[in-house]
Amino acid sequence: DTLKDIQGQTYQLAEQLGQGGQGAVFSTIDPKLLAKICISHKSHEIERTRDRFKVLSLRNLKIQSLILPRAVLEKPHLGYLMDRVEGGISLAHLVYPQNSQNLKDQTDIDTWYQSTGGLRRRLRICAELARTFAQIHQAGLCYVDLSLQNVLISSDPQKINIQLIDPDNLIVPGTSFAQVLGTPWFIAPELLTNDRLPDYASDRWSLAVMIYYVLVLNHPFMGDQVMEGEPELEDAALEGKLPFIDSSKDRQNASSYGLPRNKVLTTKLQRLFAQTFEQGIYDRWGRPSAEDWLELLEAAADKTALCTKCNGTSYLPKIRQTTFVCDWCGQANKRPIEIGFFPPDPLIQDLEEEEKKVLIRSRSPHRLVLDRGQRYLPIRLISEDKQATGYAAQYGTTRNQNNELRHGLKNLTQQTWYWNGGNSQKMHCKPNEYLWLFDGLMILFPDSQIRAKIRKNY
Repeated sequence: DTLKDIQGQTYQLAEQLGQGGQGAVFSTIDPKLLAKICISHKSHEIERTRDRFKVLSLRNLKIQSLILPRAVLEKPHLGYLMDRVEGGISLAHLVYPQNSQNLKDQTDIDTWYQSTGGLRRRLRICAELARTFAQIHQAGLCYVDLSLQNVLISSDPQKINIQLIDPDNLIVPGTSFAQVLGTPWFIAPELLTNDRLPDYASDRWSLAVMIYYVLVLNHPFMGDQVMEGEPELEDAALEGKLPFIDSSKDRQNASSYGLPRNKVLTTKLQRLFAQTFEQGIYDRWGRPSAEDWLELLEAAADKTALCTKCNGTSYLPKIRQTTFVCDWCGQANKRPIEIGFFPPDPLIQDLEEEEKKVLIRSRSPHRLVLDRGQRYLPIRLISEDKQATGYAAQYGTTRNQNNELRHGLKNLTQQTWYWNGGNSQKMHCKPNEYLWLFDGLMILFPDSQIRAKIRKNY
């Protein structure tokens, strides 16, 4: 019941929490620590695996969402100590309803979907997963064993934080080897056919499968003929020998399962899935990177709007005059405030005012919807660093002396912003000051020269 790490520190085990193909996880008398004891290693691989755990425990990887070994166990055990994630549940809770027998029709499924955070939360969680994979790859590592059980989320449906656990198979591709190829259903086709060893391209495949699973609630290759056919068809599907269920060219593996794609996927997200699951079968390095997914997932979540009736989130129609109708309950809502962000363009300075307006209108700006579920303006939208985290402003409402509702943004940066005050007058909004929003308001963020235009639709 007692373990010792390579530094001589001892740990007392409490109870076994679970066991998988690579080992068992135990709680310790320290409520903040868990112990992972590995099994099924070949004798000649034990010391190599222990050395890999040592390196991971010593590397100063600044990846907040990745749980790494805190200490490495001494002989005769092989394993490590890791931080315990409090209140964490597996990502499977967003894919498989826990009480599925109570879900009798599509309305019940939609209600469950909203109760677990809805579309916006799933997009944000997938974005955080993509961010974590981008950081892992930037550190020169591959995760290899992505699965629903290895991603922990909060049981609170309002929170989007994730933790990626079970780092046993983190490798430097080409110089070290994982003990497994991955988890069934998430393994890239070339690994299943023994044509390749795990690398960045296979990680990209696993990430795309996970994102599709969480958003659509179906595996990208489990079509009707696979679900209802012989077991051999599943093997063929996972090896990429059957088409993607949403393939526009070959509908033999089409699926009647999962949520309607236009309900949960933007056009750009659908293109990335096609790039992965159609072209990516043959062009491994053409598969979208984690950074590609991060950018489009954040953009998709930014333009979701909250329904006042069911609290579900749906994509806001592009056309401003279009009524916002909830995709989940059919409720017609007032359109929320939107902010369109336009990148700087040196050529625009040489244009006449009317020409500038035409150019701005012809662009497709990044849009951010402001509502009570999305109250912050991410710093990435006004920064040159699109992977920057944190917030630039907080959205809120108040009433004036005439009991009229006012909408405002509080400047949370250390920079002064500028806006048009009418009659071509240039006004400023200093740090911690409020900028009151009205339709057509143009804001300039001098640090990056990015401009934002407010659309107050009511």
